[in-house]
Amino acid sequence: MTVAPQSIQAVPASTATYRATTAQHLITIVLTWWLLGGLFLDGWAHNHLGESLETFFTPWHAVFYSGFVAVASWCLYLASRGWQMGRRGLAAFPDGYSLAAIGVPLFGLGGIGDLIWHTVFGIEVGIEALLSPTHLLLFAGGSLILASPLHAAWKSPTSRRAALSLRWVATLSATSILALTAFIHMYMWGLLSVPQGLGWVQTRGELSAVLLTALMLAAPVLLLLRRFALPFGAIAVMYTLTNTAMALMLSPGDWRVPGVALACGLLADLLCVLLNPSPVRVWAFRAFAFLLPLAVWIPYLGGAVWLELSNLSLELWLGVAVMTGLGGLALSALVLPPALPMAALED
Repeated sequence: MTVAPQSIQAVPASTATYRATTAQHLITIVLTWWLLGGLFLDGWAHNHLGESLETFFTPWHAVFYSGFVAVASWCLYLASRGWQMGRRGLAAFPDGYSLAAIGVPLFGLGGIGDLIWHTVFGIEVGIEALLSPTHLLLFAGGSLILASPLHAAWKSPTSRRAALSLRWVATLSATSILALTAFIHMYMWGLLSVPQGLGWVQTRGELSAVLLTALMLAAPVLLLLRRFALPFGAIAVMYTLTNTAMALMLSPGDWRVPGVALACGLLADLLCVLLNPSPVRVWAFRAFAFLLPLAVWIPYLGGAVWLELSNLSLELWLGVAVMTGLGGLALSALVLPPALPMAALED
């Protein structure tokens, strides 16, 4: 008896998940760093040439907006490949890049608005340049673009110990987001003294900036740890690149804080290896969340006092350092909240 062969039905391309490769993620990250480089260059101009800026058409704006054109073109290229597969709408973008699909037009709208705003109202000086409506629109669109590789890595169907390359994609994308966050909050970045350039915390008033900065530094690390096992050196890379960009923008040639960031980042990486925090090791996750800010602020504040670069009392600097640790612990409860009882889920 002859059995007719069963026909094999091909799965339509539109139903399969479209994922970018690691190499494509890295290209996205490099292009976003072009965008970020232009942003920090523009920040340098506003901080050092603020009173003399009279036009929208500057060399640093050229770097900034050309970086946007480059990364936007790349994202559209990735979408065109999805279109060729038969995918439409947001589904034409690689999985996780729907953020870029929203961020690109949002950023473009902010750029047009920025040109009109500067033409009508002139060039902002000081904190006004960070808080103008069109700049906030640029920041919102840019953050969505920067987060796309992280979003894609997060959604990848792999374990916490995914391929090392994918974990570095997530780390580098998170570094971009941290750098943008630091830029937006440069007037409250606790590792700086904005009026005088890069320096050590000198007054009680600046300690409030330390508490805010501690949360901004801890948040991306704890978020990554909920999904990935971070490779050694990841925290050092995040902290060093971010603070190097801030140093080059606000006080070129001063390498004290980038050096401290590197040392503290490596210390935090060592703590991460020893504690191995993860969602299933909640006690280790909480302990690491408390110790992570301490690994930054005890060396930073204590070192400043020891080197006689600050006159803060022992009670003050050590107490603030402990408060940063408590802030990290509280943040861990938001990143990894306690499980809900079944009765609560039934409602």
